[in-house]
Amino acid sequence: MTETSDPLKALDAKSIADRAAGARDLSLVGELTHLEQLAAMAGSDRSPAVRLSVAAAAADILSRHRFGPHAKGLGVKRRNTLTELFRRIDPSVNPGVFSVFGCLDRPAALEAICGGLRDPRGDVRLGAAVGLLRLCTSQAVAAKSKVERTVVALLEDDRHKPDAVAEIARVCAAAGYRSAIPLIRALCLSGAHGELAAEALTILEAGEAPLTGMWFSDGLDAGETNRTSPLGGALVFCDGRTALVLDGGRWKVDKALLSDEVRRMHFRKVGAVAAAPAFQAGDRTWYSGADSGLLCVIDGLASPGEIDWTKLGTVSAASKRGLARADEHLPDTAQGHRARALLQAQAGDLAGAIEALEKAISLKKVFPDTWGLLGDALWAAGKKKAAKGHYRTFLKKARKKDFPDRYARAQERTG
Repeated sequence: MTETSDPLKALDAKSIADRAAGARDLSLVGELTHLEQLAAMAGSDRSPAVRLSVAAAAADILSRHRFGPHAKGLGVKRRNTLTELFRRIDPSVNPGVFSVFGCLDRPAALEAICGGLRDPRGDVRLGAAVGLLRLCTSQAVAAKSKVERTVVALLEDDRHKPDAVAEIARVCAAAGYRSAIPLIRALCLSGAHGELAAEALTILEAGEAPLTGMWFSDGLDAGETNRTSPLGGALVFCDGRTALVLDGGRWKVDKALLSDEVRRMHFRKVGAVAAAPAFQAGDRTWYSGADSGLLCVIDGLASPGEIDWTKLGTVSAASKRGLARADEHLPDTAQGHRARALLQAQAGDLAGAIEALEKAISLKKVFPDTWGLLGDALWAAGKKKAAKGHYRTFLKKARKKDFPDRYARAQERTG
């Protein structure tokens, strides 16, 4: 849901809070047609906070048109026009304009970011570093070696102040630019800047190890703000030799995820608290399974409200392997066992799903629909008396408006 009933109308409000709320709404629902208005406000609004908010909104709108089918809706000519439009904004008035440049994917936009990194004003340099990070982590530039060469070369430019050099090193680590390793090793930075460069070097060197562990994709480009996922979620388990993927409802082995074409990365996912390992391969960005977004992706993969527990299908050899891997990586919490149950249901393992759901309700902080899911699973297994008990608990703990269909089914089956 949006904060305002009409985001565009809110942008014209006298209240700073209303204008900022309108900008935040456009970050989520804004269209390309709104960019000119946002550009005008980004350079002229009386409030610095609103100026930053509308620039962020413009960048978020553009983030939905960088990679994949939606990128075709924003051609080179329009990107060039928008680049020139936003370059008219003084970055000292709004450093957030660099995030817009980071999402335009044009040489002039990268040139503007590079110029900002050399600016004598610290807030401008920081804004430019944020824009550079956003530019380099997108899949839109993953295969563009020229961008990597340009960014890595910035480390040798002695016009940069130490803070800018450290930020450039951090961007190289985030984007997986391994060609920067020798230059980062040669940097002579002290204090916090030296620590940032050392951390970047450690991240890049760690990225040379084989891929292992559990990873998930939310179906969005890196840095993309979008309420819907163009590709949907997916999971992958890597052990350095094989990659087992759950995508489109099926488990399969995908050797391409272990090829040299994989881009190893380390950045903060949209909505995450801190930066973490990630990688890009094919048309997906993959994140470490330790991220809280993993459980949301599993919900999306399994669609708990749509499971037909009487028709789960047959467990395949690949799904058995996938379930075994998931069991190793999911947390021993109510939410973790609920996620296990959803994956088992998706793979066709009714008994395993029931066992996982029973474990989930024995722990703390149980998600309300867990009792409803267990009731459905037990009912499908012919254990209707036990199912009714869990349905009654579900009816007490859940809100009808959150689970209308399952709530109605629980009411019907408990009489």
